[in-house]
Amino acid sequence: MRISNATWIAASLVAGSAAAAAWAWFALPASLGVPVNYLGLDGVRHHGASRHALWLMPLIAGFVATSMTFAPRFGMQREAERAGEVFDVTLIAVAGLLLVVQVALIGRAMDADFNVMRPVAIATGVLLLAVGNYLGKARQNWLIGLKTPWTLADATVWDKTHRFTGRGLVLGGLVLIALGFLFHGPVLLGLAIGACTAVPMLLGIARSRSLYQALPRR
Repeated sequence: MRISNATWIAASLVAGSAAAAAWAWFALPASLGVPVNYLGLDGVRHHGASRHALWLMPLIAGFVATSMTFAPRFGMQREAERAGEVFDVTLIAVAGLLLVVQVALIGRAMDADFNVMRPVAIATGVLLLAVGNYLGKARQNWLIGLKTPWTLADATVWDKTHRFTGRGLVLGGLVLIALGFLFHGPVLLGLAIGACTAVPMLLGIARSRSLYQALPRR
């Protein structure tokens, strides 16, 4: 089992998310809650506010943190060690992002004009910065990273691909943080989050293929 400083930090962030939910549960009027919009089994789209939805993010954060903490116990200890610091950084960054999402949803529940996507975009940019800064240090493993046929086939391709992708994620994070301050519309911010996250990964996949094809054939 992997109980590290990162685990305790992530647990603190999860506890913060749960504490925010508990505070909002009592602070919000009975008629207010997290806005929900879903298609019911009756085929009708429902709109409203749910106080129970306040607990969704703490549950998700707790599940993610617990899964990453106990994964090495199920035959993945060596994989976690080869992933190195990026494993711990990802654990903390994801828990932190979910805490920001939780606080943003509470802000939206209290103020209908609160822009949820802006803090989420900025927090996602910080996550990309953090993960990208450490991604190049991860050695070949099955737990975390770009697991393409080409990175798994050759350790050198893995290393070069992850250094390249890490730089892309850092750049994407910087761009996303800037756009988080510049943009206001939730659709634009959502597209920015998707693009700044996906483009470096897709370029990394393409890079792994080109690096593998460039290897000398025996």
